Amino acid sequence: MTKGKTLQDKLARSLDQANRREAKKPKPGPAPLPAERRCTKLSVSLFSGDVARLDAIRDLMAQNGERLSTSQAVKIALRTAPLDAAAMRQALDAIRSEDGRKW
Repeated sequence: MTKGKTLQDKLARSLDQANRREAKKPKPGPAPLPAERRCTKLSVSLFSGDVARLDAIRDLMAQNGERLSTSQAVKIALRTAPLDAAAMRQALDAIRSEDGRKW
């Protein structure tokens, strides 16, 4: 009977070692996203008027059945902004006067 118990002990130790080795192996993670699906995290400081505008975007979309995060509202604002140099210059002047720092 001692031989059987010894054999069982050896088998148990062998299985424990195999399990520890398996647990140490790195697990494959998800495949990296293609470049066009990756995003860049930014930190942005906004004035109260900017936050109010984001709230207005979120409210408008909520009235149309879409609840948005702040991040989604910023993306919508950027993607729907007309590329008008004169209007952008005017907005930049307003931003600079609100900020009060020397640019």
